[in-house]
Amino acid sequence: MDLNQAIKNIDRSVVKRNPLSFHPNWIKRSCKVSYKYIVDNIKDEFNQIDWDLVVSQLQRYNQRLWLKKKKRKRKAVVLYKNKEELDVILNKYKDKLYTFIARDNNDDKLVCDCISIKLVRLSQKGNTLANDKILVLLKYLVDYWVEFDKSFSCWKGYNDIINDNIGACVRRFRYAGSFVGYLYRTLEYSGRGLTPIEKFSLDEFLLDNNKRKIDNFNNIQNLWS
Repeated sequence: MDLNQAIKNIDRSVVKRNPLSFHPNWIKRSCKVSYKYIVDNIKDEFNQIDWDLVVSQLQRYNQRLWLKKKKRKRKAVVLYKNKEELDVILNKYKDKLYTFIARDNNDDKLVCDCISIKLVRLSQKGNTLANDKILVLLKYLVDYWVEFDKSFSCWKGYNDIINDNIGACVRRFRYAGSFVGYLYRTLEYSGRGLTPIEKFSLDEFLLDNNKRKIDNFNNIQNLWS
C-alpha cells in the first residue's frame, strides 16, 4: 500500500458510509489498513502523524467533512519562542520560498501550500517566531495577488485590514485542505464592496528603507536565515 491507495480507500469509505463528519478514530474503525499505513508511514518533521497531508489529498467534498463537530472551548495557547523548531521547516524548504511570489506550475502551488500549513501549525502551537515568519511570507503572497489578480484590485490601499485578515486566517485555520485556498477565498469574499483608496505597485518604495517592494521579492530566498 502507498499513500495514494490509502487516500482512495478513505474516499470510497466516506462516500459509501456517508458520515456527517469523520476524524482519525473514524478512519481507524472504517479503514483499518489505511489507518495503519498512515500511522506507520505518514509523519511530519516532528515525527507526528501528518493529518494535514492526508486531508489535503482527499476529494474536496470529503475535506469539508473532516473533524466537523460541536465547537469546544479551546485551551489557552502558551506563547513561546523556539528558533530551532522553526528552522526545521525553513531549512527543509529554503529553496522553495520563492513560491510565495511566483508559482510557475501546480507543483509550486502545492509546495507553497505545504510550507504555509506547516508554519501555520507552529504558529497555532504558540511559536511566535513561526507566527512572525508566516505573516511575512503571506503578505508577499497577498501583495502579489493585489498587484496581478483582478479579483483583489479592491484591496489596494487597505494594508492594515489585509494584515488583520491574514492574522485571523492563521489563527482560525483548522482542517480545510488548502490554507492558501482558504486565505484566498477569505480575502476575496471580505474584499467585496471595498473601493481602492490608493495606487499599489511593486515598484513603490518601502517606508523603512530605500528598497522597492519588488527588490524584497527578489531577495525572498534570504527570508529563511
